[in-house]
Amino acid sequence: MSNNDQLPYVEVIMREMLEIQQKSKMFVNLLSEGESLSQNQLILLLQLKINSGMKATEIADFFSVTPGAVTSMCDKLEKLELIHRVRESGDRRVVKIVLTNNGETKVQNLFLKFSQEKLTDMAKVLSDVNQLMKKIF
Repeated sequence: MSNNDQLPYVEVIMREMLEIQQKSKMFVNLLSEGESLSQNQLILLLQLKINSGMKATEIADFFSVTPGAVTSMCDKLEKLELIHRVRESGDRRVVKIVLTNNGETKVQNLFLKFSQEKLTDMAKVLSDVNQLMKKIF
């Protein structure tokens, strides 16, 4: 296939990827609507829920920020009693950030703005999209 033959596919891929990115951003905007926390703070809470906690270095890698920025973000969430730091028993230098009960409740409440039907539809569509993406990558 020549470069000229590839061009229409490249344009479709770019357009579709940008649209997916915009829709993802719209979803995060909807989740954070009326919330006092920043979008990054909310995304961190979701990440902690999904991963059953994370080390500060993992959080820094995920957000592409410095460990100092992670400390600042976590300090704010800790003051709000949404997270707490747990030292690992095997290596006390390693600190894992986990949700508190209040944090768990906060994550659940983020999704209460959606009906059960909408949640079911979103779960199905996102699962299908991820399955299709696995074929590509």
